[in-house]
Amino acid sequence: MKWLIWKDYRVNRLIFITTLVLLVAPHALVAISIWRGAGGPTSPADAFMASSVYALGLLQLAFALLGGNSIAGERIDRSAEFLAYLPVSRGRILTSKLLVALAAVPLVWLPNLVIFAVIYAARPAGPTPPVEYILCVLGSIAITGLTFFCVAWLFSCMLRSPTFSVCAGLITPFLVVTGICWVVYLLKLPNPGSPLIVLWWYGGLCLVISAASFLSGALYYLRRVEP
Repeated sequence: MKWLIWKDYRVNRLIFITTLVLLVAPHALVAISIWRGAGGPTSPADAFMASSVYALGLLQLAFALLGGNSIAGERIDRSAEFLAYLPVSRGRILTSKLLVALAAVPLVWLPNLVIFAVIYAARPAGPTPPVEYILCVLGSIAITGLTFFCVAWLFSCMLRSPTFSVCAGLITPFLVVTGICWVVYLLKLPNPGSPLIVLWWYGGLCLVISAASFLSGALYYLRRVEP
C-alpha cells in the first residue's frame, strides 16, 4: 500500500507544489505590503484575516486538480494500463488515491485556520464579524472545495482527459448558484430572504451532488472493464 501512496503522490506532486505556493503567496503579499507601509487604513490583523480567507478560497482549486488528475492523469501517460497488469485490486488503488487527496485537506485548511483563529482572538477590541457569519463563509468555502473534488473525481473515473475533468468540477458550483438564482427570480421570492435561501440551497444541493458524484465515480471505476 505504501508504494501505491508514494506513486499517487508523485503523480500529483506538481499539484502539491502549486498548493504550497498558493498557501504562502497571499500571506507573503500582505507581509510585504505591511513592511513597505502600503497597508492603508486596514490594520495588519484585518489584513492577515482577509488573506487567510482569500487563501482558503483560492486553495480550493487544488481539490479540483487532485480530483480531475486522480485517474484520468494515469490514462494520459498510459501508466493505468501498466497498473492494471499488477496484482493490485482496484479497491486498494482507489483507497490510495483518496488518501493522497485527503492529505491536501490539512495542508490547505490547518495553517489558514490557525492564522485566522489566532489573529481573530488577539485583535484589539472593536467591530468584529459575527462568529455565525465567519462559520457560514468557511462552510461555503469547504462545500465548494468538496464539490470541486467530487465532480472532478467522477469525470476523472469516466474520461481520459484531466483537463475536462477539472473543468467539470470547477464549473459545477457556479451552475448550481446560477440555477438557484434563476429559481429565486422566477418565483419572485422576497429580496431580504433571497441570500439566505440561496446559501442554504447551495449547500444542500452541493452536498447531494458531491456524494452522488463520488459514489458514482468509485462504482464506475470498480466495474469498468478498461483501466
